Amino acid sequence: MKMSPQIKFALACATVVLTAEVLASATATLNWTLSDGKVVTETQELQLFADGVALTVSRDKILSMGARELAVTPDFATAKKGEDGYWVMPNNTKGTYRLDNGRLFQNWSIYMPMFGMKTPRLTYCAIVTGMPYSFGIEVLAKDGIYTQSAVFLASKDIEFYEDIRIEYHFLEGDAADYSGIARCYRKYQLDRGAAIPLAEKAKDNPVLAYAVTNMEVRIRQAWKQAPSPVLEQVTRNEPPVKAVVPFDRVKDIVDECRRQGVGGAEFCLVGWNVGGHDGRFPQIFPVEPSLGGEEKLKECVRHAQCNGYQVTGHSSFRDCYMIADTWDSEYVVEKNPDGTLKRGKTAWSGGRLYTMCPQRAYERFCPKQCAEMKTLGFKGLFYVDVTTSRPLFPCPDVRHRLNNGQRAVWENNIMHELGETFGGAASEGAFDFCARTCESALTVQWAKPFDPPSSPMVDGYIPLWQLVYHGIIVSTPFRTMINCPANPDKRYALKLAEFGGRTTFYWHSWFVTGKPPSMGTWDLEATTDGKMRQGVAWMKEGFDEYAARSHLQFCFMDRHEKVTDGVFRTTYSNGECIVVNYNDTPATVGGVEIPSMSAKLVLAESENNNNDQVQ
Repeated sequence: MKMSPQIKFALACATVVLTAEVLASATATLNWTLSDGKVVTETQELQLFADGVALTVSRDKILSMGARELAVTPDFATAKKGEDGYWVMPNNTKGTYRLDNGRLFQNWSIYMPMFGMKTPRLTYCAIVTGMPYSFGIEVLAKDGIYTQSAVFLASKDIEFYEDIRIEYHFLEGDAADYSGIARCYRKYQLDRGAAIPLAEKAKDNPVLAYAVTNMEVRIRQAWKQAPSPVLEQVTRNEPPVKAVVPFDRVKDIVDECRRQGVGGAEFCLVGWNVGGHDGRFPQIFPVEPSLGGEEKLKECVRHAQCNGYQVTGHSSFRDCYMIADTWDSEYVVEKNPDGTLKRGKTAWSGGRLYTMCPQRAYERFCPKQCAEMKTLGFKGLFYVDVTTSRPLFPCPDVRHRLNNGQRAVWENNIMHELGETFGGAASEGAFDFCARTCESALTVQWAKPFDPPSSPMVDGYIPLWQLVYHGIIVSTPFRTMINCPANPDKRYALKLAEFGGRTTFYWHSWFVTGKPPSMGTWDLEATTDGKMRQGVAWMKEGFDEYAARSHLQFCFMDRHEKVTDGVFRTTYSNGECIVVNYNDTPATVGGVEIPSMSAKLVLAESENNNNDQVQ
């Protein structure tokens, strides 16, 4: 007999106690949606392991069912409207139990294969260890009863290449909150070698140590119109390149940085390659002539390095365009069953956008291009576009067929090559399949932190990803936090400090035609000397702020908490805290005064830095 949500909740309340006897009887409901739309429901017992229970569904079982969807809901993943607690998702969203009815489903922004829930009865961290790249998460409120489920999706493009496995780790005491949920997943990643602390990596790597403790300054130098009006580009119809920041102008920015006292920065040159930003990938050479060419680029790099700065570059081993002199449809992922190209609608500066198979990108381009780019003098966290900002998807080409697990291996091969060549690797987003080989994420969350969430199920954002990866990967917590000092809304700078972000600037971040800028409506421009000086002045402000806390990038973020309305505390593994006060009046936390609208570093020797007393 099928139980109602209310009966399930009552049973959960009555029986869920963290004892071996009860955990041994824990079950999960498996809802299979078959290809004809019919739903088959099963109950499966969960297996005990060291600190929780696990569910395993064999690959043979999955294939025999022929289902298009499998939703897994453990009997303890339930709460009632009005109860204390919350659910969390890996894209930093958090929600309390406020609604009678509602649904939130995420299958795009699963940055980490984990999620969690806190109720008056228990707290768990769920980690998907089998098929971790092919699932979504559902939070459902029905008649005042909340459930949290993992939903595995099948399609013609998704291959179930291994058993499904979910481990539910139960947390108690001080670990029974979202900080503990994050620490649980971090431990899992560290224990299996899927992540390495920055402190360990930087011991014998001064290039990485410099990058981590200094702000990133991206300079978009040149680009063609994006999206392109010419979908099928060849050299004879290629739109003109707009050269905005030539290499000599980059030298001017460097000189102004020295004049204004910017003590350190890692410059990343965007669009240095032929055709500018996204101009002809995977072709990158010759260096874009309208910027000054290769010798001017080398001179620019040497000039910045002689002034104490690092310079690195931007490229892509994912996007590809027909205009490239290395074009070959053999390496393209988007193909019809007969092997012909799918002509997608997405167009960027280089025309119609295609995706390279990462195996072919590595085998045909990565080591060779890394060696060639090294001769330009680049040192630093070399930025490869897009890779970690999109979920994995298979490559169907029979010549280099990859499932998502295999694809992750090749993506890591690319990032490893970049790190070995230049000192470190960076990419655009927060998907953690490259957590071992990527040291920097340009963007974790694309939402605006102070706007209402897009779903009524969500209360707001917490630094769940940062609680896992601070001390492992430096990041910009929200895309709109780029160029923070230029933003008149000073809450953004406070949120950057609260979430432990690396200060990042982007010169000429506005470049897409017909769309609002994704990084906010404040930009740094080098088109006049006056604008350039103002941009560097904002950089100096950002440098001073980041210098006071950049040492924390080598520490784990161990706890984040709301102390009182408008006051938050972030505690690091070295015992130091950042306390942020968003209020218009000062606050005293543990005997330390925090001025209004400010962030303050509280040193470990302060005896009361974890005292919740607020005045």
